[in-house]
Amino acid sequence: MLFKRLCAKPAAMIFWLAIWIPVTTQAEILFQADFETGDLSQWETTGINSVNATEDNVQVVTDVGQQGKYAAKFTIRPEAIFNPRQLRVQVGGPKVQVEEGSDTFMSFYLYMNEAPKDRDNFFYWEGQPPPRWNNVMTWWVEPDQDRTLIKFGTGNLGRDGVHWNADFEIGKWHHLAMHIHWSEDPQKGAIRLWFDGVKVLEKNVKTKGGEAVYFCQPGIHRSPHRDSIDSIYFDHFILASTLEEVLPGTTNQDSP
Repeated sequence: MLFKRLCAKPAAMIFWLAIWIPVTTQAEILFQADFETGDLSQWETTGINSVNATEDNVQVVTDVGQQGKYAAKFTIRPEAIFNPRQLRVQVGGPKVQVEEGSDTFMSFYLYMNEAPKDRDNFFYWEGQPPPRWNNVMTWWVEPDQDRTLIKFGTGNLGRDGVHWNADFEIGKWHHLAMHIHWSEDPQKGAIRLWFDGVKVLEKNVKTKGGEAVYFCQPGIHRSPHRDSIDSIYFDHFILASTLEEVLPGTTNQDSP
């Protein structure tokens, strides 16, 4: 094991078709990380410092790889303190330049071998100044009696609304793919989500603030602090210019 530390109405239908009409874009993979280097070196080019990515907290392992030999295991503990309100065990994901009406396509795999004991935010998009740091979309898992739920919400850590939730099976790799249509207008911004190859959400939402650069941070984030210890595994991140690259067999022209 190697480790490398890193710092449905007709009118609505017409509207949806207008949003998802594709522009002519050459398919291109913009960022990819499958951990097959045996370390975290694929994340060095993303330009964002990691948070608490110590050897105890983030490991490249061989026990449950989704494909190939390696996957990354993130473990959060009470001592992973970021500030008085937050715990973080994360790596910095790629930055994307966004503007009103632009699109981002991304997918990755995640796995838990034990049910989470608390809410674990495992992925989000955040804008960087100017004008400010702005968390606009968050995905998380949380316990719900005898089951685990996966959820997606908008606003800071999902506080502006939870738009999707589903059962999250423990001991199984899950594939999450997204198409984000960036806009400050909640009637023009939009999100499409696929979970294990099935489209589970297509909705108009506000997806950005005034920032022009957004980044993602995979791992585990908690606010407020919790004493429990949880682990999440990740594999095969892809950020691309078209949907086909992150979800083979699907195209931007898929009807809503």
